[in-house]
Amino acid sequence: MAQYDNFLDNGYLRSTIVAMEKTYLLLGTNVGDLEENMERALRTIAAQNIKILKKSKIYKTKPWGFHNQPDYLNLAVEVESDFSAAELLGIFKRIESQMGRRKTKKRWQPRLIDIDILFWGKHVIDRADLKIPHEQFYNRPFAIKILSEIAPDFIPPGRKKTLSELCAGEDNEGVEVYRD
Repeated sequence: MAQYDNFLDNGYLRSTIVAMEKTYLLLGTNVGDLEENMERALRTIAAQNIKILKKSKIYKTKPWGFHNQPDYLNLAVEVESDFSAAELLGIFKRIESQMGRRKTKKRWQPRLIDIDILFWGKHVIDRADLKIPHEQFYNRPFAIKILSEIAPDFIPPGRKKTLSELCAGEDNEGVEVYRD
C-alpha cells in the first residue's frame, strides 16, 4: 500500500510515493484496569493515523526480568503507517506518558502500559534510543509466541526461520490465553 501526495511545483504536477511500513508491536500492562489499559492504548494508537491491521488474543504472562510483581496482559498488534520508526517511538512514548506511565530508574518494573516496537518492516535499526528488532525479543519466548499468532510466516531480518518455526519447541509455561 502506498500513500500518494500530489503537489504543484513550477507548473508541473509531481507525485511522491511514501511506502507504508508494517510494524509489529507488543503491548503489555500489569497495573490498574488491565483490559481498559489495552483498549485505551489501541484507541489512542488508531487515533494517531496508525492503521491497526491485526491483533492477537490477549495473553496472561508471567513477569520477565523482575519476577516479584503481578502477571501481565500482553497483546501483539500489526500496524501500518507512513511514520518513520523514530516518529513511531515518539508517538508511543507520548501515549505511555499520557496514560500515566512514569519512568523509573529500575528496569522491568510494573507498568500501566508498555508499547514496544518489535519490528518495523524488514529494517534493522541500532541507535542508542531505538533498537529494531527489539533488543530483548529473542530472549522472550512469550513475545515470539504471541507475535507468531498474527504473523506466523514473518521472517525477521537476519533470520532464516519464520516466527512459527522460531517458537516451535519453545517453553510456553507461564503463557496462557486470557481473552480472544
